[in-house]
Amino acid sequence: MEIKIQELSSDMAHEYIDFFDNRAFNDGNINKGCYCVWHHWTEKHEYDRNQLPIEERPFCKKNYAIDLIEHNKLRGFVAYYDSKIIGFCNADLKDNYFRFSKENHPDSWVGIDKNDKILAIVCFTVDPDYRGKGIAKKMLEYACEYAQKNNYDYVESYPSDGKFNPNNCCGNRSMYESQGFKIININNGIIARKKI
Repeated sequence: MEIKIQELSSDMAHEYIDFFDNRAFNDGNINKGCYCVWHHWTEKHEYDRNQLPIEERPFCKKNYAIDLIEHNKLRGFVAYYDSKIIGFCNADLKDNYFRFSKENHPDSWVGIDKNDKILAIVCFTVDPDYRGKGIAKKMLEYACEYAQKNNYDYVESYPSDGKFNPNNCCGNRSMYESQGFKIININNGIIARKKI
């Protein structure tokens, strides 16, 4: 099985939406419709969405994802198989994530110097038909190579401490430990962090 990993680019918005609409959660997962924008989604976005008529609300995150991708603000890596996206790794400079800002999530900045450049991985989404085949691990390896080529100081993610389940967007700690990540305990979870 030959998997191709590449960076998400601004011209891939419709392929990305096709993946999230038709494959990412075709197992009935409750995250269907997330479009992986939660880490950019502010209280104002939620307020504005709730002011819309109910029938228009489901399109907000989809439209927001398209806008973010087209303006290079939703970043990460896609896994292709047979000319279709079968996986997405949401990864970007940590400072670009609203949910992981120093103000919103100060615990996650423990041990980081103010000038450190961190590639934060906030989600893996893999087509249920391809789970358990090492797709997330391949995207993680690609992310580490990308970080090295682009002068990042660290790669980090926020895995579960238990077994994987489809609602655990970052996978489990063993995937990171096998790639040389250090596990750091914080007040409300764990961080997997690797010095580049």
